[in-house]
Amino acid sequence: MSVADPPSETPFVIPGSVCRDFERASRLEWLETNHTGGFAMGTVAGVNTRRYHALLIAALDPPAGRFSILSRVEETVDAAGRTFALAVSQYPGAVHPLGFELLEEFRVEPFPTWSYRLDSFQGESLQLRKTVCLLDRRQAVLLRYEASQPCRLKIRPLLSFRDYHSVTHRNDACSDFGQCRKGGVSFTPYPGLPALTLFHNGTGFQPDFSWFMNNEYLRELERGLDFQEDLFSPGSLVFELHPGHPAWLLASVDGEHADEQFDDLRIDAILSDEAARRTFRTPLHRALDQFRFTRFDGRPSLIAGYPWFTDWSRDTLISLPALSIAGFSLANIKAVLTMLLDQRSQGLLPNRFIDNQSTPEYNTVDATLWFFISANDFIERAHDHEFLRDVLYPAALDILDWHWRGTFYNIKVDPLDSLLSAGTSGTQLTWMDARVGDYVVTPRAGKPVEIVALWYNALKITSRWAEILALTADFAKFSAQAGTVRASFQEKFWNADLGCLYDVVTPSSKESSIRPNQLFAIALPWPLLDAERSRSVVEVVRRNLLTRVGLRTLASSDPAYRPRFEGDMHARDSAYHQGTVWPWLIGPFISAYLFAFGETAASIEFCRQLLRGMEQELAACCLGSLSEVYDASDPQKPGGCPAQLWSIAQLFIAQDRVNNLSAAQAE
Repeated sequence: MSVADPPSETPFVIPGSVCRDFERASRLEWLETNHTGGFAMGTVAGVNTRRYHALLIAALDPPAGRFSILSRVEETVDAAGRTFALAVSQYPGAVHPLGFELLEEFRVEPFPTWSYRLDSFQGESLQLRKTVCLLDRRQAVLLRYEASQPCRLKIRPLLSFRDYHSVTHRNDACSDFGQCRKGGVSFTPYPGLPALTLFHNGTGFQPDFSWFMNNEYLRELERGLDFQEDLFSPGSLVFELHPGHPAWLLASVDGEHADEQFDDLRIDAILSDEAARRTFRTPLHRALDQFRFTRFDGRPSLIAGYPWFTDWSRDTLISLPALSIAGFSLANIKAVLTMLLDQRSQGLLPNRFIDNQSTPEYNTVDATLWFFISANDFIERAHDHEFLRDVLYPAALDILDWHWRGTFYNIKVDPLDSLLSAGTSGTQLTWMDARVGDYVVTPRAGKPVEIVALWYNALKITSRWAEILALTADFAKFSAQAGTVRASFQEKFWNADLGCLYDVVTPSSKESSIRPNQLFAIALPWPLLDAERSRSVVEVVRRNLLTRVGLRTLASSDPAYRPRFEGDMHARDSAYHQGTVWPWLIGPFISAYLFAFGETAASIEFCRQLLRGMEQELAACCLGSLSEVYDASDPQKPGGCPAQLWSIAQLFIAQDRVNNLSAAQAE
């Protein structure tokens, strides 16, 4: 790659006019992941606006043990008697330096790349290109610089060396000792943390230990969290750039690779290999790949969202079918299912996965039921009947048995109607799980509508598996149980006054708030309603909950409705499921709509238009990904995690289905 290379036809190319608009460019984010839970993240403008923005956040105990190591770098370019500063940082009341003003372009693929124009260089502009590449399955990041004219580049690394959820401040415990070695320099600022080695092809390292005080992260300020940090720098690296001879810096905390040797040819090979690995059919394929990783124990899993989530079983199971559709390894998907089942206890899968230093948490009723949906999708695609016989079916029997007998958190089948009930007044077990201290924001103890729908599908899927395995008695047993559930559901959940379904049914009440959970009664593989009632449900949801970026979690007419997802943690958690829009719900809505209104040309076109609108959001926040949530009311600003797994996965699933239906109609 050289500066003279013509621009390629890649998505998410941000023109200079946007790059130089600080307000816009500082809200457009980029993300690099390394398949271990480590990542690099920042903004198009080059300014860090979150405590989670850094050039290297290493996962020392994948996916946990995340530490922000290399926060950013400050680059200056000396050419023709002038000095240009490329960096950008937010300080109290000021942005300095103003490197974004020199930007001509930013692009995401195959790597985050900034193109600068430095004017008045002997009568012509100096073109400079900066590339950031996180190395796959390594706790290392590569920075590469190319210039169209000879110049001198000085790079000052600013280090954080702290847990990625926190911020650091100037302290005497930080060591300024650096150990120079051939082709690099190493630092161990704090005992107990790995050494950072800076490999480079520069002319030398200039020691100059300094603290950079009061760096501000404005997105953290908006979230009501600590937003000021002090960063330290051990000194600067100096490079002489010439056309065709790039400068590079590789920052690594991979201790087992500390004695590696790098040269220009090896760096070129690394970039070439990384570019080849990142060749995906669509941006959504690329986005899905970013969430894949290998755990500390060598088993594959999925990150729920970047930058602050690790792996959650509910999110993983809702998203796994998207990876099958996208063509990722069925063997890996099988391994994820096996790993989940290996961690079950009393018939439940964990809510959050265990890491190397914690125990699993089982405070979920729906994650275990989503296992049936995801595992059935795998069997339908892989036709792995040996795996079904030896692993999945025995696990299904164990899970169902525990649900009939009763397990943690009062999760138990009601013997009077065969409907699954769960929870107490102080627990939150469904995906609507926001809690502020002891206050459960959306208490749903009893029989939540989507839990009963998932329970019904678990019984239908188990009966289907029994049929495949020629277990006649089991097939009859689970089919009969499913039939009882369906009859009880239709009797108890239909809200004739509103023409839709109750959200939660208890022995003493029926919750009539209009929420999207009722969609699962018709969006899952085995629906619980007939076509007429299904159309009524979808129409109620469409009128009250559907927006351009997903579905509201509560109708705006409800007194508890919150139009904005903003403020401190208490305010945001209080709004999390009280109107706030979740993009992932577009998948269930599309499925429910096509079931209710049929796979007609008009239905397909309606769904296609919805998906086209949502695809535009891939360039609205974290480039190439979708946010966790949006405001319920206009202008519907994105919030939560800027890159959320199930948002991408459900968009992908819905898009694939609509595209296949369109292709079938065309034939």
